[in-house]
Amino acid sequence: MKKIVSFLILTFCMLALLSVGASAQADMGLGTGIFSGELIVPIETSYTWVIIIDISTEDNLNGVVVQGGIGADLVITQVNGEFVDFPMGKKTSQSKDNVTLNKKGGNMGATIVTWDIGDLNAGESDTLYLTVQTWINPQEKQEFTSVGIHELDGGFSATYWFGDIEYETEETIPLTVEAVEE
Repeated sequence: MKKIVSFLILTFCMLALLSVGASAQADMGLGTGIFSGELIVPIETSYTWVIIIDISTEDNLNGVVVQGGIGADLVITQVNGEFVDFPMGKKTSQSKDNVTLNKKGGNMGATIVTWDIGDLNAGESDTLYLTVQTWINPQEKQEFTSVGIHELDGGFSATYWFGDIEYETEETIPLTVEAVEE
């Protein structure tokens, strides 16, 4: 009887350990920042920023995709230092360097950025640089037209597979700049 009870306890402990291990998320990080550009800018003036998106992991991840949005009052001019077609005009989608840009809502809509990284091995990281700038609005005025805090992005999140389970990170905090009167 003692052997059966010991076996059952050991089996229960192993099952508990397996279920805890199967639900644990990977050890990975996703961050954004302003790599270059002013944080306080005058209204109705053209400005350029380089946004950095960085992902790193201590585990083996599969199917890593990072996605987020760039505001409608901005255009993306470069991906990892390579120029893209801008303004996109009638074009609604273009790809460069594993990054797809999808324009939403016509000429002045936000741009959805999808960065298809693929697999990341333990200890690896990857970085994306997006060059964005203010652009002309439908009233032919240079953005930003109002004083206040403006978001450069809407936050980014990543989806990935760790083991047999798909996960999604929380969104990063949007990057902001302040527009002021000259």
